[in-house]
Amino acid sequence: MKRYSIFPSLGLLFMLALLILLGGCATNIPVAKNPPLYAQEKLRAVDHWDNIADSVATRVQKSLLDRNDLISKPLYVRPPNDRPFIMAFYNLLRTRLVSKGMQVSEQCEPNSLVIEYNVQTVLFDSGRTGWFPSLAGMGIGVVNAVTGKYTTTSDHEIIVNTRMVHNNRYVMHLSNIYYINDDDWPLYISPESFDPQADRTRTVRISR
Repeated sequence: MKRYSIFPSLGLLFMLALLILLGGCATNIPVAKNPPLYAQEKLRAVDHWDNIADSVATRVQKSLLDRNDLISKPLYVRPPNDRPFIMAFYNLLRTRLVSKGMQVSEQCEPNSLVIEYNVQTVLFDSGRTGWFPSLAGMGIGVVNAVTGKYTTTSDHEIIVNTRMVHNNRYVMHLSNIYYINDDDWPLYISPESFDPQADRTRTVRISR
């Protein structure tokens, strides 16, 4: 009876592994890796906008408590443009600041701390769902579906940047990132921003 040895097969596997390793070293390109699994909020209601305003107001309050020289100075929120989210956030933020006991001025005063914010929209053109979702990801999806917290990712995200400045110095700079419904992006930024000839400073389009 003819006998077969496993050693040639093991040798072949070793050579293949060595070639792959050498090939990877030759290209000097990092291997793609997903970051650890975590949750990112998705905005689907005006109440969610109010939650952002409350979070920003809390950070403003903390920044002032850390600065005894600024805590008694008034705050002035600079008026924004006419997009629905921007306009709503302007009023929601002032409401939250006042409700937390901070001084908010109607007009900018010489000693005011100026609060400004802007919204940057990011559009991913490439597919964002992998072929093989992780077990942890599927587990979170099942739990969210049962508890009613389930929602889907989207191709559109926004970055809400808020800054507080005094005498040309940053007192606070905060950036929050959220998913938004794909059809809702005009609420956050002017449609002209997607025009190739329009101002690109507020919108980033990311393709494969």
